Amino acid sequence: MSRSVAELKQLALYEKQTFHRTVSTEVYLTEEGGLSICKLHDNYHDMELALLIDLETFVIKDIAVIMNRHPFEDCIRSYVSYERLIGLKVMGGGVLHQVHQLIPRVDGCTHLYTALEAALRALFIGAGYEGIRSRTTPGSRAEHQEMLRQHPLTKNTCVSFRTDGKFPESPAVFLGKLESKSSGTDNRNER
Repeated sequence: MSRSVAELKQLALYEKQTFHRTVSTEVYLTEEGGLSICKLHDNYHDMELALLIDLETFVIKDIAVIMNRHPFEDCIRSYVSYERLIGLKVMGGGVLHQVHQLIPRVDGCTHLYTALEAALRALFIGAGYEGIRSRTTPGSRAEHQEMLRQHPLTKNTCVSFRTDGKFPESPAVFLGKLESKSSGTDNRNER
């Protein structure tokens, strides 16, 4: 990483934007389970995917998709493929691989797959974390982090929740090294 985000963004300052995509997710805890709604909007697509998961078993109970805008007529043929995911357990490793097995590329839509992945990740963060938090009231931040480090939804999912104890340098140490190398005018905290 030799340049900051701000420095790289300067490259586009006077250039025409050729593509823009927004992916947004909303997560709700309903009486029927965890509901994750993902909206994907870009120059060619306007679509939504709604995913309902049983929060006890982490099995997909229902899924629905809609494409309000798509580049080709055939795109809507992928709708029915996503029903194959009903009954799939989404807790544990290899879920996205299983999705590809149930919906081969030729039967699906790359962009709906992107929406599905975003919906699943948001659901684990939103419903899973909220569920963990509501069942526990750890005292300190360190105790809370340790509890999340051991929980099946979050265990080994990122550097903060790794269980092997092998942590990279502290961000403060890392950023301090970068700042000491700079002339003092470059703010590298945007990385």
